[in-house]
Amino acid sequence: MIELKQLQFFTACVEEGSFSRAAEVLYTSQPNISKVIRELEQELGMQLFERGGRGISPTADGKTLYRYAMEMLQREQTIADLSKSRRANTLRLSFNQSRSIARAITDYRDSRPEAVDMQLLEGNTESVLRDVEQYRSDLGFAFIMDVQMPALYYNLQRRGMHCEVLHQTNVYVSMGEKNRYSRSRIIKVREMLNQNYIRYSDDFFSLENGLCSILPVMRPAMERALISTSGQVILNLLADTDLCNICVMPVFAVRLYEGVRMALIEPGILANHVCIFRETPSGEAAAFLEYLRSRYRQELRITGNDRKEPV
Repeated sequence: MIELKQLQFFTACVEEGSFSRAAEVLYTSQPNISKVIRELEQELGMQLFERGGRGISPTADGKTLYRYAMEMLQREQTIADLSKSRRANTLRLSFNQSRSIARAITDYRDSRPEAVDMQLLEGNTESVLRDVEQYRSDLGFAFIMDVQMPALYYNLQRRGMHCEVLHQTNVYVSMGEKNRYSRSRIIKVREMLNQNYIRYSDDFFSLENGLCSILPVMRPAMERALISTSGQVILNLLADTDLCNICVMPVFAVRLYEGVRMALIEPGILANHVCIFRETPSGEAAAFLEYLRSRYRQELRITGNDRKEPV
């Protein structure tokens, strides 16, 4: 009977191209790696690696086994993640980079009478969808432009997931004081065309791709934009250069980053803050989702449909 440990050792050897490097990755010894691989080859009755002076490489059978092994290991991880989602007082969230969500998570944690075990993942919208689909996260949060919503609904339906629109807001351009439009409250499309941009992601559901669907004239500027997966790097570059970023206005009384200002795009473009889930939220996930709904309702009573001024 093949064990998961054997497959873990085998896939590490394929990926590292060396028994010794695989041993380092797995925190074990090279003789132990060699023994496990030899036993696996004997059990399967096939040679899995070509051994050479410069390392190892998988045979044709080894390459086939690698594909199946990766599928099995990924499914095993999905089962483990599903088990974690059932634990009491556990909240697992995946979200687009957002200071508003960070503030809501902090306030929610402080409001709970008992400790909550939180597991937080940040990424682009595709990674949020994948985290929820594979049970790594109970809830996912993303900003999706109106024009992208039909594609999102179709994508979710195919993957057995659902979403709820929590809040609708206008789309802005953020920039630092070195940008010529940093004192403007409104920025027109013609003024956006020759700006230099930095973006968080280039996945299909990014705000930038949504903007280009509405305003194809913006596509050249977005195609030459810098890309960073670090929200902090983006904020630093906005503050210290003339770069711009497509974003939404923070809510929940979150202050803007020092040196960064925001201008409303004219004509107005709408984005939705959506919650993505695989199953009807329960336990801690349901409690957090209801907390977020109530925060948005409170925000609307205070500011109206959208926050117009940076705070």
